[in-house]
Amino acid sequence: MINMIRSKISNMSFMSHCLSAFTVRLVLILYANFHDVYFAVPYTDVDYKVFTDAARHVVEQRSPFERHTYRYSPFLAWLLIPNVVLHKDFGKVLFSVVDILIAVLIRNILARQKCNETVKNFCALLWLYNPLTLVISTRGNADSLAVLLVTLTLDLLQRDKVTLAGLLHGVSVHFRLYPLIFSLPMFLSLCKDNRFLPNKNQWKLMLSCAFSIFTLTITGYYLYGFQFLHESFLYHLMRKDARHNFSVYFYMLYLSANQPQNVIQKILMFLPQLVLLLMSSYYYSEKSKLPFAMFIQATIAVMYNPVITSQYFFWFLSLLPLCLPNIEMSLRRCVCLICSWILSQGVWLLTAYMLEFQNFNSFNFLWISSLLFFAVNVKILVDIIDHYKN
Repeated sequence: MINMIRSKISNMSFMSHCLSAFTVRLVLILYANFHDVYFAVPYTDVDYKVFTDAARHVVEQRSPFERHTYRYSPFLAWLLIPNVVLHKDFGKVLFSVVDILIAVLIRNILARQKCNETVKNFCALLWLYNPLTLVISTRGNADSLAVLLVTLTLDLLQRDKVTLAGLLHGVSVHFRLYPLIFSLPMFLSLCKDNRFLPNKNQWKLMLSCAFSIFTLTITGYYLYGFQFLHESFLYHLMRKDARHNFSVYFYMLYLSANQPQNVIQKILMFLPQLVLLLMSSYYYSEKSKLPFAMFIQATIAVMYNPVITSQYFFWFLSLLPLCLPNIEMSLRRCVCLICSWILSQGVWLLTAYMLEFQNFNSFNFLWISSLLFFAVNVKILVDIIDHYKN
């Protein structure tokens, strides 16, 4: 009885935190309307305006891809139709609600790992009150939807609902390509004895995922033709983004922007990432290690990607709370790693600001800052792996 009362009190406390976190997000959404009018650098993400324009095209029975730079699933534009017919901030409120749902899922997943109430709540609250989470969702970035799909897929796998997990994994890959990297660790986590012959659950995962992706792709192609395939998928494989970003590759891409596509260069850029993804998938192939495997995969995919922006950090930060109970690291080391990550990012942002807003030729400094940020990320990942205890 006492444990039941404690559980209810804890649940009530967590629900109050969810309400408080949602209220903070609403305040930031209201502030955005003021900030966008009176400041030169807008608070609202430029992609949010792209989403809204694409939704307006759908309302007008046109293709969302007629909106220049809309390179997402067409169903995202459908989902944000209320931006046009109800209120322009609908999407931001929706993404904020999604943040709360992710926190609930984090808590539920940790409960199945036999974590106590304090640990479960602490890890969920790290997501709810993470400044990056707060800002990205309220700016109107849709990556919280991708995180929700990935977290829910993991939740279903842990509850042995393999077919549903496969279907949802297909949806997440359709919505955002990066969850594709989780396919191998998910597949291997269902392995029991023979690693070479797929078992029943592995077949279920593969077939349901393939069915989901195939159905959504055929539907998109039926509605919008080849333009859908090019903008949603092919563009991301062939893009050559020369704009400055956190990636160590950005300066090389900038210098070679006017040159034709180099296949060898692309292979060499992708090879380190591929090798590390395959190695980590195999090494952390046990079902109990799946959240950590996915965290490692997401971190590697971001670190070695030719294009890295702040919302990409969402991909691994959303999985970190699921791994924290098994990372035995001193508070002092945690604080040092967090401070080094923030400081190295701040150095990069300062040099980027000098380049973009002060017209100062800081490309060399920006590249050095990218190298520093990469080195810090490698150090943090190595330390986390060293202190991980299953």
